[in-house]
Amino acid sequence: MSADRDVTRIIRSWLEEGVTALPDRVLDPVLDQLPATPQRRAMWPARRLLDMHIPTRIAVAAAALLALAVIGVIAIPRGSGVAGLGTTSSPTPVPTTSAAPVPLPSAGALAPGTYAMTPFARPDSAEACITPPQRGCSETAADDSIRVTFAVSDGWEPDPLHIGIWLAGKNNAPPDGAALFFERGGWLYTDPCHTSPPPTIQVGPTVDDFANALANHPSLNTTKPVAVTLGAYAGKYMDVQIPSDISACTDNYWPWEPGIYAQGPSQRWHLWILDVNGIRVVILTTDYAGTSANDRTALQAIVNSIQIQP
Repeated sequence: MSADRDVTRIIRSWLEEGVTALPDRVLDPVLDQLPATPQRRAMWPARRLLDMHIPTRIAVAAAALLALAVIGVIAIPRGSGVAGLGTTSSPTPVPTTSAAPVPLPSAGALAPGTYAMTPFARPDSAEACITPPQRGCSETAADDSIRVTFAVSDGWEPDPLHIGIWLAGKNNAPPDGAALFFERGGWLYTDPCHTSPPPTIQVGPTVDDFANALANHPSLNTTKPVAVTLGAYAGKYMDVQIPSDISACTDNYWPWEPGIYAQGPSQRWHLWILDVNGIRVVILTTDYAGTSANDRTALQAIVNSIQIQP
């Protein structure tokens, strides 16, 4: 195999020098090696090469030399990044870019993209206090600057309360609607089914104040609050299950104020109660047993994309 390495070295040297004629130092070793170095079964008897005239032999040798050079270039690893024997090539990472968030419009179908809103700055949001202001209302100028961004897929639209989004054509209604709202939480009604302002169950301003008040309410069906982080802010997560029969309610089914009321029986509420630099923010999603798996998955993807800027 030392002769093969010598030929390869000579070939590479010749290629790197860029010459166009075959010097004797290249031609002679090649002619010497051709009859004695079979690579595969010959397509003609090897002795035919010996019967050829010298120019013809030179031409054939040159062709053989070129073939060996090509094989050598392919087989021998180089430092140019091309994968060779014993090496692996890695794909070049493709950078990903995302469009800057655009303000959430007040109405109309949303094109897929990233949207931004300040849900607590509007006087007509669900966080605003009723008139006259009830005890425990959480309206404060300190939350007006809180900005949230989230990415949506096709099939969503802003809700009329300007506090979130819901399914286009289905909104927040039974049997298969779904929605996302941004709230602050507040004092609780003693009986969510028969409400008249103001609410009477006092709730403090912290995450635990609100989560524990919901969990300890005698008329609410909730899960136990668990620790959670969303949008880089810590808090508690819990579910609220609306009763299967709310037909006897005199004022819908309204657990807290300011807030929303149930849009139908057996509606499911999912709450992320977060501490955003000392301000309680409640992210609320709703769905039903009849909400499709695709819509629930899309809604959870929106929640996962939420970013909060205080």
